[in-house]
Amino acid sequence: MTVIEDEIYHIYNQGNNKQLIFFNGENYSYFMKLVGKHIFPYCNILAYCLMPNHFHFLIHTNQISITTIKHGNIEITNLSNGFRRLQSAYAQAINKQENRSGSLFRQNTK
Repeated sequence: MTVIEDEIYHIYNQGNNKQLIFFNGENYSYFMKLVGKHIFPYCNILAYCLMPNHFHFLIHTNQISITTIKHGNIEITNLSNGFRRLQSAYAQAINKQENRSGSLFRQNTK
């Protein structure tokens, strides 16, 4: 995901094969707790919408958003890495809760 400072972005993703990503009320709360940890430090969240099988964020980027870090062999922005970590942590929790394995989200967050 290419990110430019001081821009507004609509970021969204959906459950793999349009499947559910939120199964109960606690899932929404846990997801937002992870958002506070992995996304909020790197941008201003203007609005969000969590639906049973997808999510949307309207964010405003800043200097911290576009700062890059090394992840393996690639450089990635703090914001992109935050969304990667958010979805990974959430998928691990849901896979454990639902006794499932594999991808919870579509591969590319847009």
